[in-house]
Amino acid sequence: MIVALSNEYGSGALEIAALVAGELGYEYVDQQLPVVVAKRLRVTPQAVEANEDAAPTLGERFLSGLERATPELAEASAAEPFDEELLRAVQEAVREYAAHGNVVIVGRGASAILGPRPDVLRVFAHAPREWRIARIVETARTRREIAEAEVDRVDKARSAYLRDWYSLTFGDPQNYDLCVDTSRLGVAECAALIVAATRARESFSF
Repeated sequence: MIVALSNEYGSGALEIAALVAGELGYEYVDQQLPVVVAKRLRVTPQAVEANEDAAPTLGERFLSGLERATPELAEASAAEPFDEELLRAVQEAVREYAAHGNVVIVGRGASAILGPRPDVLRVFAHAPREWRIARIVETARTRREIAEAEVDRVDKARSAYLRDWYSLTFGDPQNYDLCVDTSRLGVAECAALIVAATRARESFSF
């Protein structure tokens, strides 16, 4: 089975994913993906992360041409726009990890890449904006205005990524098998629900 965990920024998805992977004995995949993609594109993992988290709109990509936020991204641009090359590399990396089975993949559009397969549980973790901002302020010990800006920036980037590349609406429950509100249930309970759903899907699918 593969658990593909999508999330709104600051909803606690990383903690949830780690708990789910530990309980199920699955591989937990988060930071490994940028490393794999970076090696394929011969850029730094930080460059991959920057491109994913600050994805420009389709119109902005056409206007900017080869101009990038970092030298690594500019150097990676060749005959084709970097964004398309990055997209393919991410898709290949997600599919390779999924092929291993028994894995929890966080973000990277894994739910969209893998789709409604019988061996995939697509989960969306969400919470109200104010709750997520307060959580980031507390856990990251940062100022509120910084947390607000980061929540809005990342949510906007993820929404644009799914819309532009997969024609999907970020957070639309029709695109997921299970949606959990971490502000109402808590991290541990959300993880328990995902574990139960995964085990139910295992018995149902095989």
